[in-house]
Amino acid sequence: MQQLTPSLIRTLSEKYSKIPGIINLTIGEPDFATPTDVKLAAIKSILADHTHYAPNKGTPQLLQAISDYLLKHFELQYDPQTQIITTNGASEAISTVINGLIEPGDIVLLVEPAFSLYRTLTLANNGIPITLNAAHEHFKLTPSVLKQSLEHYGKRTKLVVLNYPNNPTGVTYTAAELEALAAVLREYQVAVLSDEVYSELTYFQQHVSLARYLPEQVLLVNSVSKAYAMTGWRIGYLCGNAAIIKELAKVHQANVATVGTPNMDAATAALQHGDLAINEMKKVYLQKRKYLCKELQKIGLEFVPPQGTFYVYVRIPTTFEKDAAAYADKLAHEALIAVIPGSAFEAAGSRYFRISYAVSMEKLQLAVQRLTVFVHNTVADKSHIQEVRK
Repeated sequence: MQQLTPSLIRTLSEKYSKIPGIINLTIGEPDFATPTDVKLAAIKSILADHTHYAPNKGTPQLLQAISDYLLKHFELQYDPQTQIITTNGASEAISTVINGLIEPGDIVLLVEPAFSLYRTLTLANNGIPITLNAAHEHFKLTPSVLKQSLEHYGKRTKLVVLNYPNNPTGVTYTAAELEALAAVLREYQVAVLSDEVYSELTYFQQHVSLARYLPEQVLLVNSVSKAYAMTGWRIGYLCGNAAIIKELAKVHQANVATVGTPNMDAATAALQHGDLAINEMKKVYLQKRKYLCKELQKIGLEFVPPQGTFYVYVRIPTTFEKDAAAYADKLAHEALIAVIPGSAFEAAGSRYFRISYAVSMEKLQLAVQRLTVFVHNTVADKSHIQEVRK
């Protein structure tokens, strides 16, 4: 445990938040209030005294709502009684999978850049995280790289982790790309953790789940946090093969027993009646995405065009000699903009940083103004130094 490190995202967010006047673009949290109908459902639940232990895997109403939602939105069929576990956010769903499946010496294949929790949990279970850097393939895992890795590590590989739309890049996969990956995975006895928490924040295509093509091997993770602005309610869910879910339910039961009943009632309302709220929030995110990408181009910064999420992964200028961690620190203290360096998602020495545009348009515009001045001044300073050296 002493070898593990706290989340760099949380650490830096807390550190930079103490700087007076800082604009915080670090945490990936919707800047919307939870929809009123969802909050009312929780209030009604409390007034109806739904304040006692719920079944370990979740209330029957929520399990059915999850099943109906996945069928309606993504054409996935899961039996609410045997194939779904309600978890304490997506984080607990991820920890349930890794804690339940990984033993000392087992290999977990991670596609980087990636959310750090996968690596942390693998190490906590004495597993071996192997990173597959997808930067040279437009930040996507290709069938050839996947097959090569599975062949190389053989039966030691117990789990492959995919996250799409991806945090931090915003990149996602087409149906054809997922079919091609499924064709490779089908040949191996390996489980797949498919983290799709940003599924409803896919902008230019309909989100497709890998579980559609590989239902027996995929352990699907999702939550109501991002789509419905319910991060504090802590309702996620884990779906998969009934036999595997039966075993993983033991891990969930031992860790948290169950989730808060009023919170589950609120999530039920969100899944049943929340489509309009999702669409309205998505429109605003798209406006912010369009604005930020346009302004980054004007500034002259390279970035990964996000196809989903509310993040932009930006490359630091070539004129900056140090890594993204140093650049982010300089941004915070000199430009009063807090961002997350790529070292939170990939190996040290990353040349990228993540901007979260889940903030008000006013804050985003002010951040762009500050970033514009900072980048131009930094380039000017660098040019001056080069002239002096000549």
